[in-house]
Amino acid sequence: MQAKYVTIKLILFVMLFSSLCYSQEKVNNPLLITWENTKITDAIRANAYKEYIIENYFESKTDSAYAMALQLLDFTKERQLKKEKADALVLLGNIEQIFGNISNASKNYGLSLNLYEELRDKRGQANANSGIGVSYKKVFNLDEAKKHFEIALELSKSVKDTALISQSLVNIGNIYAWRYKSDKAISYYKESLSLARAIKNKQKEALGLINISNSHIQKKDYPKSKTYIDRAIKIGDSIGNYNILAHAYSVLSQNYYKQNRYDDLIIAANHTLEYAEKISNKEMIDAAYFYLFEAYKGKRDFDLTIKYQDLRKDIRSTLEEINSIRILEKIKIDNRRTKDSLVNINKTLKLGMTHQKEKTNLFLAWGGSLSALSILTFIVFRNSKRKQLKAKQERQKQIDEKEKILNDLEFSIVDAMIEGQEKERQRIAADLHDSVGATLAAAKLQFDYLVKRQDSSEPSDVLIQKTRVLLDDAYNEIRSMAHLKNAGVMAKNGLLPAVEKIVENASGIDGLLFEVQSFGLEQRLDNTLEISIFRIIQELVTNVIKHAKATHAIIHLTNYDNNLNIMVEDNGIGFDPKQQPRTTKGMGINSIDKRVEHLEGQFTIESEIGKGTTIIIDMPL
Repeated sequence: MQAKYVTIKLILFVMLFSSLCYSQEKVNNPLLITWENTKITDAIRANAYKEYIIENYFESKTDSAYAMALQLLDFTKERQLKKEKADALVLLGNIEQIFGNISNASKNYGLSLNLYEELRDKRGQANANSGIGVSYKKVFNLDEAKKHFEIALELSKSVKDTALISQSLVNIGNIYAWRYKSDKAISYYKESLSLARAIKNKQKEALGLINISNSHIQKKDYPKSKTYIDRAIKIGDSIGNYNILAHAYSVLSQNYYKQNRYDDLIIAANHTLEYAEKISNKEMIDAAYFYLFEAYKGKRDFDLTIKYQDLRKDIRSTLEEINSIRILEKIKIDNRRTKDSLVNINKTLKLGMTHQKEKTNLFLAWGGSLSALSILTFIVFRNSKRKQLKAKQERQKQIDEKEKILNDLEFSIVDAMIEGQEKERQRIAADLHDSVGATLAAAKLQFDYLVKRQDSSEPSDVLIQKTRVLLDDAYNEIRSMAHLKNAGVMAKNGLLPAVEKIVENASGIDGLLFEVQSFGLEQRLDNTLEISIFRIIQELVTNVIKHAKATHAIIHLTNYDNNLNIMVEDNGIGFDPKQQPRTTKGMGINSIDKRVEHLEGQFTIESEIGKGTTIIIDMPL
């Protein structure tokens, strides 16, 4: 607890030190000098202040950037600068995204888009649409995000803004990368890379190389991934950009981590840590600790494994404290704006008063405003003091609510289990009839024929061999069914081991090769949720085996930011989803759709005849 308070005091000291340095920065920074020069046009001043905020405060001092962006917005409103007001709203939207206030960010982007459309400013519209797209991506509405990114791309092309075109291409590529469409993502990244080279922007070129490298890791093409990341590191070294180097070495660490190359992973992760500390990027430091933890765990060096596990806990605690301080500072800024608004109202009233009665009313209004402000300040202070108690009460409330929900759903769960068991029995019966039954029927015919011919002189070796093959086929079919249908018991060991086991058992059936690619599933999920997810994947695996006629299939499992993405893709015969309604019984699509809907997820089918099928499921955890 004492260490926690020391950390908080250190953070507050850094903030105080930064504010003390402001006066010296004020003298030397040309953008700030332009902003304070009242002899030049208001539009030039506003643009200079916006660039000053972005360059000096946006990433490193976000709470200060928020206060300054609000000041800029007020300035543009007072001076009726419509275009500069739209720019300020985009900046505020970007800052709100850092705070995690996606709804506020979307609101600001929407307001800016309306202004840009009034001004017919296509470049501004492109920026606003990009911001809206990022907001949708953060809540995993990938279809809407892609739509806005594509609008931004078309607008950027219409004004021939190379930088905006490049960023829009990267944004679209990121959507495909998230959906494990690596080749499609790489095509967009390469197009963006060509533009970065055309305008000789080394930083964008390096970031393009990092994106391409990351996509090749998805494809398990590790040598090609390293080729691209080495080029990015070379550019980062040549321009002395620590941010590029930190990101590049982080991707290189992921490359080695996927291959279990623990010695190389330690070297790359230490480089990541070195550059992340230089730019004070706590998230990147956390990633470096994770890779070092995994490397030493793989090498069975338990002392260093525990060390980096503890360091991860510390850095995550620090990240939470920084976020709490940022939110508190944001509340203070909002309260200060409320106070300033009250002061301005009272000043306006005071100027218009000439009689004693009006002065008395002013005094009462002033006193009431101060009282309201004092009460608000007291509430904020009290809430901050009782934060731990409130968090504890909320946790207990959540536990009580979960218990109530579990009690309420007890009978419905039992009914669902009975219904599920009945459906499972029906499915097994159908498989036994259609597959094993047919094989055993053929074996019986061969055996009957053999019995009838036993007294004849005709050689029986061929008939015996055919019967043996049919019986072997029946045995293998029953064995495969047993593995696929009973794999649910494996869920006791966790979702990922269960999926890997069912894939192992499914591989080899009719020449089909299955594989699993996972990210972020180191920790167990809720047991009930794991079983539900496993049943969905089991059904999808069965569909591939029975209907796809594929030779290769991949299951992607990604746990990111409390959301799970499941993608099952195969190279089979495919089908037309428009001609294949989800209520079709043979493929169990309706059953899967209902299960996903019950888990508040989104279910998407992408398929084309002759080009395979991709099933995408996104659900909150």
